[in-house]
Amino acid sequence: MKKLFPVFVMCAVLLAGCGFAGENYRNYVTAILDCTYHGESSAYCELTNTSELSADAIWQTEFQELNQMIFDTYGIRTDLISEETREGYQRLTKMLLMKTKYNVRDVMHENQTYTVVLVLSPFDFWEISQEKVRKYYYSEFFRNFRTAPTQADADKLEQEYASRILEILTDSAEHLDYLEPVVYTCTIQNNTVSAEDWQAIDRILLNLE
Repeated sequence: MKKLFPVFVMCAVLLAGCGFAGENYRNYVTAILDCTYHGESSAYCELTNTSELSADAIWQTEFQELNQMIFDTYGIRTDLISEETREGYQRLTKMLLMKTKYNVRDVMHENQTYTVVLVLSPFDFWEISQEKVRKYYYSEFFRNFRTAPTQADADKLEQEYASRILEILTDSAEHLDYLEPVVYTCTIQNNTVSAEDWQAIDRILLNLE
């Protein structure tokens, strides 16, 4: 089988705190999430005295990781697709990030440690899209690709494949729903949320398990 559907793995961005205390962490963690997933950086910049350029780099990192994950997961040959199709995948990636749903429910303080309670709502995008892609792959693409008379003909089919997959994925993203919310707690020690916590939050929100 040419196209692969691996288990998702993403590297989250590690961000450090800035000496906040108490309930300020609620706004701080919310600002980080908004900056990372929704590209809304104003609150994060104000709380951390970070430039908009640096804040945008946080969102761009998440965006690029997810965009590449989509290409890798569905076997999109980026060297054989048009710029228009590439831009379509960028719009899809942005839509998925904007549809991430989360909130900070509580912040608790004990023994110089702050515990932040998050409610994360994973979406069902991967579940509803992968079966549709598999059906298309086996019913149409694989048969045509296998019988292509030349490699050049096979390469041309890659653009057709990428365009059709983009249609399927975009429709799935537009109609996605959310799974049962997950309550996740993370601790803030030395003004820092651990890399492991950020990675766990990323996996839950994007439903990468």
